[in-house]
Amino acid sequence: MARPPYKTGDMVNLTAGFHNQVRPGPFEITRLMPPRDNKEEQYRVRGPDGLERAVGHHEIEEEVPLPGPAPT
Repeated sequence: MARPPYKTGDMVNLTAGFHNQVRPGPFEITRLMPPRDNKEEQYRVRGPDGLERAVGHHEIEEEVPLPGPAPT
């Protein structure tokens, strides 16, 4: 079963980039983009460096859980 699409505001980590270069995150999904010709979802993400880039669904490694309230 395929992973569900992400939504604006989700925080994610990305897979390694060119030459397995680490892309430190987390990255915030800022916009959903039209799918590629192969029907893969695309997203606009902003990294901790403040720069935005377009990534395909296959480049997202995992969703970063948001910190919740501390258990009492």
